[in-house]
Amino acid sequence: MISELTTEWKNYKTLSINGKKRSLHEWRAHAQQQLQEGYGMGELEEILEFVVDWSNTKDWIQARTSGSTGRPKNIKIKKEHILASALRTLNFLDLKPENSALLCMPNKFIGGKMMIARSIIGALDLYIAESTSLPEIPEGKSIDFAALVPLQLFNITEDAEATERWKKVSKIIVGGGQVDPRLEERTKDWPNEIYESFGMTETISHVALRRVNGPGERMPFKVLEGIEIEADERGCLVLKSELLPDNPLITNDIVKIEDETSFHWIGRADNMINSGGVKIIPEVIEKLVKPMLNTKFFFAGMPDEKLGELVVLVIEGQALSEDDQNELTEDLKVALHKYELPKDIHYVDAFEETENGKLHRKNTLKELKSKLAKA
Repeated sequence: MISELTTEWKNYKTLSINGKKRSLHEWRAHAQQQLQEGYGMGELEEILEFVVDWSNTKDWIQARTSGSTGRPKNIKIKKEHILASALRTLNFLDLKPENSALLCMPNKFIGGKMMIARSIIGALDLYIAESTSLPEIPEGKSIDFAALVPLQLFNITEDAEATERWKKVSKIIVGGGQVDPRLEERTKDWPNEIYESFGMTETISHVALRRVNGPGERMPFKVLEGIEIEADERGCLVLKSELLPDNPLITNDIVKIEDETSFHWIGRADNMINSGGVKIIPEVIEKLVKPMLNTKFFFAGMPDEKLGELVVLVIEGQALSEDDQNELTEDLKVALHKYELPKDIHYVDAFEETENGKLHRKNTLKELKSKLAKA
């Protein structure tokens, strides 16, 4: 079904925003009139930028990568691939025409663009909320579908009133970063459906979703319709589909394949530490250490003449007191294998982040190395 529709993106010509359904042409005219009369468009402006891009004669739109594994860059994405991605999500989540959707993230990145695309293609009624760290649901509106980043969901769980409101959103996808196990714990008893997404700008948003709340053990990612998976010799995920811009798409994501449609995400190959021939995946040990620290941190490898790389722990903020650091060291000895234990603990005032709020490990580590070289 999906493959039959991928070349028909021109057929999707209407969008409902805040309860007003208009053709894309009418929305474009509305935007032009507002701007000519000197009115600001506010949150609507970014949406209408996508409307203009979608309804023009070009067969592609421009999107910006996050820069989490390199420099942010603008890339061209074919509209047929956007259509295929939207249909995958609409089908997986069983979203129907006139279901309500909430946009509360910037349109600059693929996550925001795809919420608008899904609303056009799925005939969803799109509502707009300010893209803040604690997004608000429009007063008196019942929302069927929303997308958040982990920080937004965390802040919602910190606010009792927000928690009660967001529990009523039928389906939530969380993307742009890994969902922390502690965040899963906070939402496990919510009555709605919450999914962690796996994907990147190059895959046109997510290609797999993982249920993070509800009963049972930690669920694997389930790939969406039309996506095939395998692992390469590094243990990294390979995605295959005629509906992806690159086929096959070889990732740097280390995974454990469960079956032909599901996998567990382990970590990033480009973050791996090789210490004396022992390969250590930082994300694995970071999950074990999270209960011990209430601040941001990560494990990394620092150059060493003998071992190649030394395992170090990098913590954001002020240095722990001697007693607290000694206590942390003892806890680490219990939780980690001896080859995983950090040989040093370093402190950085503030971690560098990408444009959309992800930790930029490489640049933060580069700054630390520069600081240590000057000491």
